[in-house]
Amino acid sequence: MIAAMATRIHWVLDGRIVQPPTVAESGSATEERDLMQRMGYVKITASEQGTTIRWSMFSRNWASLFFAAEWLQGAFGPHHLQYYSAGWFFERHKQPWAAADRIRHLIHKSDVHLSQSVYIHKVPEARCDLPPVLRKALHDNAASEDVSIDCAYDPASQRYRVARVGPQSTIAKLWGLNPVSYPCLSGHSYDEAVSRAYPVVTRSGEPHYDHVYAAMASASGDVVWVPYQRVVLPIVQGRSGKGVRIVTELAKVDISPL
Repeated sequence: MIAAMATRIHWVLDGRIVQPPTVAESGSATEERDLMQRMGYVKITASEQGTTIRWSMFSRNWASLFFAAEWLQGAFGPHHLQYYSAGWFFERHKQPWAAADRIRHLIHKSDVHLSQSVYIHKVPEARCDLPPVLRKALHDNAASEDVSIDCAYDPASQRYRVARVGPQSTIAKLWGLNPVSYPCLSGHSYDEAVSRAYPVVTRSGEPHYDHVYAAMASASGDVVWVPYQRVVLPIVQGRSGKGVRIVTELAKVDISPL
């Protein structure tokens, strides 16, 4: 019987593998990110389940990233890239050459400062990669309460506020049913951006489909970039209340901030 390969962690600095930094042994995510941002470390985690390269975009780490790109050629897949630029980006690549090419591309983007925290792109509905739950919502102009959230229009503030979170919705899966989690709060830049489609939907009565890539505070407090597709549907709440029902799915989007 062949023993399973243990997880191995390598720290790369100035283009070569070095002894693990002392503070890295604490396991603190904040201290680990500080090593990457201030000192230019790149972290490689390898196991039978795949290989992860983790780094900060705004750091003196080009030599180490070129090293990591070469390292991937003999590493177990899938290959995960986790890099920080105004939030954590997470990518998955099946082939080592694709991950290596992406690392080299990102090296040339290392001085790019993202001008937005939310990117939204309206796309055609006739797509072969449309998630089934969204395809059904578009076809029916309706969605189950389990997989959706409802936002009601508040005339006093002239904003749409989250009124209900479905237990199987994306928000519930990532942040729980707490109505005051980051994506449920109103007034911040994320809310301002994603809610622009709501009045259009309530006026037209037609569903709206688009792609979103947004930097959001996660349940752990870290800022992460979340790519998802969504459908916004019109609903009537009470006798005359306006509202929308939103169905989302974590999926590949036609948006590339970097």
